[in-house]
Amino acid sequence: MVTMRNTLATVETAALVASTPTAIAWSESDEKMVLVINASAATSITVKAGNGIQGVADLVVAVPKGISLLKLESGRFKNVSGENKGKIVLVSEGTPAVGVAALV
Repeated sequence: MVTMRNTLATVETAALVASTPTAIAWSESDEKMVLVINASAATSITVKAGNGIQGVADLVVAVPKGISLLKLESGRFKNVSGENKGKIVLVSEGTPAVGVAALV
């Protein structure tokens, strides 16, 4: 999802399946990419470490009920090779809906 200046756009989200890794395309630079998380109940999301040189540790965030935004550093979480190349991988205890917004 790409949002251009002065243009209204909606973010398409898809519900995560509890305890199941989900790969999401992450194609823009760090300062332009934001995860949009819509949780019907408080939960947590783990952003798995990428397989590049900076991917050393997972990030676990507590997600409150409602809509939240999470800006990530792609060097730490983006996969640079393998089946998830160009993607980040998320795992959640719950089933929040997640989408990506690119601000260009």
